[in-house]
Amino acid sequence: MNHGIHRKHGMVRISGPAISVLIHVVIFIVLLKVLVFRAPEEETVIDVQVVEEPVRELDEVEREREKVERVESESLEAPEELSEELPPENLMQDSMLDSELDLSGLDSVANYESPLVMKGLMVGRSERGRNKLLREFGGRYGGQAEKAVLKGLAWLKTVQTENGSWGGSTSKSMTAKQERARLTGLALLCYLAHGETSQSELYGETVLRAVHYLLDEQDSKKGSFVPFSKTVGSHDDIGVYGHAIATYALCEAYGMTRMPLLKEPVEKAVKLIIAGQQEAGGWDHRYQHEKWSDLSVGGWQVQALRAAQAADVQVDGIVQALENSVQFVQGMHAGEGKFYYRLGNKTPNGDLDYMSGVAVLCMQLAGSNQVQEVKYGLEYLRDVECSDWEEGWEKTGKNKSFNIAYEWYYTTQAIFQKGGSKWNHWNNKFAPMLIEAQDGSGAWKPPGESDEDVSKDIIYTTSFCTLSLQVYYRILPSFKKADRNDRPFEFENDVKIVVY
Repeated sequence: MNHGIHRKHGMVRISGPAISVLIHVVIFIVLLKVLVFRAPEEETVIDVQVVEEPVRELDEVEREREKVERVESESLEAPEELSEELPPENLMQDSMLDSELDLSGLDSVANYESPLVMKGLMVGRSERGRNKLLREFGGRYGGQAEKAVLKGLAWLKTVQTENGSWGGSTSKSMTAKQERARLTGLALLCYLAHGETSQSELYGETVLRAVHYLLDEQDSKKGSFVPFSKTVGSHDDIGVYGHAIATYALCEAYGMTRMPLLKEPVEKAVKLIIAGQQEAGGWDHRYQHEKWSDLSVGGWQVQALRAAQAADVQVDGIVQALENSVQFVQGMHAGEGKFYYRLGNKTPNGDLDYMSGVAVLCMQLAGSNQVQEVKYGLEYLRDVECSDWEEGWEKTGKNKSFNIAYEWYYTTQAIFQKGGSKWNHWNNKFAPMLIEAQDGSGAWKPPGESDEDVSKDIIYTTSFCTLSLQVYYRILPSFKKADRNDRPFEFENDVKIVVY
């Protein structure tokens, strides 16, 4: 009896741990199945927006005109020596480090309705971006145009003065300082358009010296980069040009680099432009709210404000100032797509045949592509033929204060922003003309200029010609624009597929 009892107790002592182990094994297997084999897999969700290309109606006249222009454009053949292939896209190297180009806040003029959605006015300023856009918009002349640009940049570097400015003169007069600010801003814009910053291997020092020169010239209280005439109602004060162009260049530099030392100076400079805007939206020659306004002056103020907006300069009133500028430009319309140079100064100033490009580009940059005055201006420019180099200078020979390269700079941009067959037609004439007109030194010299002297007119002309040949990638085109007030909410990693 006792043996049986002991044997029973022994069995209890043996089976107790075994049962415990078995229970733990079962629990472990259950947990393993629940936590591992049945764990839900994380899925990557891609939000796809399908954007349908809106069908646009063209009247029959417009449609026939487009067909004719397309045939004319395509029939033009490139001279063999000017036709050059760009490198294949898979061989393109990007020369800019990611840290060099800060694209935050650089929303483009318009939402693109194309398979490639690119945000930012300046996304074409890397080597890869340049080659892509040269191939897309440069046609058969893209490669040679880029060569001409490189020669222009190289020449401008050789004539930069020790203090970082362009203009040659060391005079401390008001006019000389205004001229240096204007030329330095224009030359600096050429380097920035090519993606050159203070970190660039070849032109970093050139860019940095130019930036420091303009900063050193700025009035720390007023924000102006130039002194202004004290003569009330002065019409010959070019300081307003110098200030606007310097502001334009430094806003681009700030947008591309986010250099802290530029933040406060560009804010002060932009505030001066906004404060100097007239109630009707225009500007005079000294930001003094005169009773007359100047479209040529206004063009540079609009470009400076648009660059500030693109660079996300934090100054109140930029958007409103741009909107007001559209009303000002509309008021300068003389009819049939021609625009006044100046209004309100006794009688309207003439020379209407070269202000249409200024007016159209201003309204395009301000985001008003669809206003009637833009359409009128583009219709006028549609009939404007690109003159050759000598004819262009003959056209402006009587006006010593005007430079034909100024007209080409604006007209080329306005037509490019429109795009289409008119752009192809213009580019097929303009690009080879300008490429062939370049001097062996890399400069563009107005007729009659000495080969030995480096005048302000040569620097001025070379800067405008360089900027004109950078049109393909300098500022992304605004055609196919969506309504700014109709933009859907977007995440940064949204994928867009366009259905045609």
